Amino acid sequence: MANKAEKVDAAEFLAMLLQYSRDFHYNHINVNVRLNRNPAYTRQVMNVMLKRNSKKYGNDERLYASMTADEATKFLALINQLKEDMFASFADKITWHTDLLVREEQEFGYRQIRERDQYNNLEFELLL
Repeated sequence: MANKAEKVDAAEFLAMLLQYSRDFHYNHINVNVRLNRNPAYTRQVMNVMLKRNSKKYGNDERLYASMTADEATKFLALINQLKEDMFASFADKITWHTDLLVREEQEFGYRQIRERDQYNNLEFELLL
């Protein structure tokens, strides 16, 4: 029997993602969860892309992480919770406080690119 996949620690993953983005001057974090179209299996895959649009540091786009959506459920739940807190307080940006970050606080925007559709695809962007 196969073991269940370990879930990614949400706070630690988000902290590493934000720290890496800041250190290497990425200003867009694009997260998409897509249904794999291969008929042999129907699991969902989450991809995290980093994008940099900068005259000073140049433009760049790279894949930061790719994992099954089952492994990323805690991360997606944390983002959803932060998003709901932002909307509840009528704020334009999310402010996240944690001891995992060097600066202990990070502010970032949230933009929905694609709502969940019939295949449960989801795409959103975190703006630093």
